[in-house]
Amino acid sequence: MPSALLHPDKALSLVLASAPAPRLEPCRLAGALGRALPHSLPCLVDQPPFDKSSMDGFAYAPLAGGGSYRVVGPSGAAGAAALPVLKPGECCRVMTGAPIPEGASAVQRIELCEISPDEKSVRLTASEREPNIVRRGANERAGDTLLSPRLLAPQDLGILASSGYSEIEVARRPLIGVLSTGDELTVPGSPLGPACIYDSNGPALCAQALAAGAEARSYGIARDEPGALQTSLERALGDCDILLVSGGVSMGNFDYVPSTLEALGVEEVFHKIAIRPGKPCFFGTMGEKLVFGLPGNPMATFVAFEFFVRPLVARMLGIVYSPRLLRARLSAPLVQAEAERVDFLPVAIEPGDEEGPFLAPLAYHGSSMLNVLSKADALVRLEIGTGTIPKGGWVDARLVRP
Repeated sequence: MPSALLHPDKALSLVLASAPAPRLEPCRLAGALGRALPHSLPCLVDQPPFDKSSMDGFAYAPLAGGGSYRVVGPSGAAGAAALPVLKPGECCRVMTGAPIPEGASAVQRIELCEISPDEKSVRLTASEREPNIVRRGANERAGDTLLSPRLLAPQDLGILASSGYSEIEVARRPLIGVLSTGDELTVPGSPLGPACIYDSNGPALCAQALAAGAEARSYGIARDEPGALQTSLERALGDCDILLVSGGVSMGNFDYVPSTLEALGVEEVFHKIAIRPGKPCFFGTMGEKLVFGLPGNPMATFVAFEFFVRPLVARMLGIVYSPRLLRARLSAPLVQAEAERVDFLPVAIEPGDEEGPFLAPLAYHGSSMLNVLSKADALVRLEIGTGTIPKGGWVDARLVRP
């Protein structure tokens, strides 16, 4: 590996080290779905907050020698009128979730009770192995950790509500600005001129930013002219926490992005890394603002976001990012074209056998092959010098679809 090329793992560590601390803001529980909880929250009340019945039936105070139990008190679920204090030989009808009357030691399921015609007495027809009572605090005790840092899912909101939370502090979503560059680019929906292509990186990067938990703002397309590029970059830098610029970072005659960023006060952290696709990647900082110059080729841009930007967003949200991995076998050999870089190669998940699914390498002849992403379910990482992994070889694939 040429000494000028930085290993991608080292590059990632530099990116994460540049991340500012999470900034907190209040959020009503109704609007917290998908927001990042950057700290643990305690349970506010015992769960359940009282001894409750886990069955429909009769709560009873044991009677020596057995026999019938006299029915007393109201029936109903939690929230009913004050329940009686049971004496030995007395019982009270309860519903699932209802509080247990004082004096009761167990609940007999309704199907194991024989109720007198006048409903004033009950005989237990069988012995129960369990008392059918969920004791106060059996699930959680007040003060226990209720939730640890995470992106909040629907079930998390239910858990928070059950403990009495109506508002919590979440991490402010970083704003990611996306700027595409290139005279050949055309906004989708407009007529396509000679030798032009539609801008796919802009919409894809905005979507990736949203999926990662950030806010996204498109700054359109900047032409390959230093003055126009500087104007667009200056505007975006003034607004955003993270700026993603696609195209213009390599060694071509019109690759002005690194020099223009430098002129605007962005300090280079690295430029060019030992990764395929995505070797020309640029990363720099301007105070707490973080800037990526990404290759114009769509596959390279997609991989760079998944490897660098997604973990960065998680760090800024105060949560830990761990890529979802699937360990499976290859249905065909996976070949590393060259050995001096870390490769990310696209694969599709195929039906397997009793040992699990297979991973099928996808035909891939360059990072401009955007259509391969429509078929790819995951990326397989090949370390420097791997060579070939044979058919049937086990690999860990990084999932890139929900």
